[in-house]
Formats: sequence, structure tokens, C-alpha cells
Amino acid sequence: MESQKKWWWVSYVVTPIFIGIKVLLVAFCLNFLKLFELPNIGQITFGDFVFLALIAESIFVIAGFYKFINFHFINTDYTLEDLQTYYPISLINLREHISTEKWLAYPLQLANLFELFYWGFLTWGVRELLEEKISYVKSLGLISITYGIGLLFWAVTVCFLILNAQY
Repeated sequence: MESQKKWWWVSYVVTPIFIGIKVLLVAFCLNFLKLFELPNIGQITFGDFVFLALIAESIFVIAGFYKFINFHFINTDYTLEDLQTYYPISLINLREHISTEKWLAYPLQLANLFELFYWGFLTWGVRELLEEKISYVKSLGLISITYGIGLLFWAVTVCFLILNAQY
């Protein structure tokens, strides 16, 4: 408890750093769009992708507010494990019906409505950056190829680390 009082400020410093790293990684994945022959792709800079990813992160802020409201007003009888494993509108909340293996927790948390909104916003943003020269379906395909592969790699890495720490 004493060390917690001493280091209370660390979480306030680390959180923006982690969000910045995430935004840069998403922008890095989106930057691979430049490998495709798309209209107006030469005019888009890495900064445009960073801005798009930064604005899209607001979706996860809304998810945090949803989680706060859920535990503050709706589900007031909760445990620390409930607080740590709960993610709004995700498959992890159906753990009574789905396997409870520890390594599956992260992929089940990733499968949520807010992630779908994030993909939708990135799809819309890429279409806007390309000045609406491509369809929403093609833009979603491009997001799947770039951000989707990066997210899959990240999820597999996290599951691998959880499995290694577990055994």
C-alpha cells in the first residue's frame, strides 16, 4: 500500500505512452496501403494515418465509459476478477457458455462491438483519405489486409505469451 501511494502518478504517465504506441502501430499497419496501386495514395502521409488512428481511438474511450457506467450503476456487486476480465459487449462476457481457458480470454475480449466500430471508422477514414475513389467494401478489404493482419499477429503473440507464462 505504501509503494502504491508513492507511485500513483506512474499510471497517469504510462497510459498516454501506451495509447501513443498503439496509435503509431495502427498507423504503421495502415501505411502498408501505399504498397497498393490506389488513386491518390501518393498524397497521403504517415501523419494522416496517425491522425485517423488517433481519432478512431475515441471509440475505445467510449468503451471505457461504458465499463465505468456498468460497474458504477448497473453491476455494483463485482469482484476484482470481474473488473479485470470484463470488456463491454464482447464474447468474454459469455464465458459460462464458452471455454474459460486463460489463453482464450484475450481473443474473446477482442471480439466485441467496439472493435467492429473501430474497423468501420478506419474503413470510412481510408475511403475519405482516398477522396471516395474506392467503395466501402474495397476499403474494408484494405483494412482487413493491413490492420487486420497486424491485429491477428498481436493477438497470436499475446496468446503465445499467456501460454508460455501459464506452463
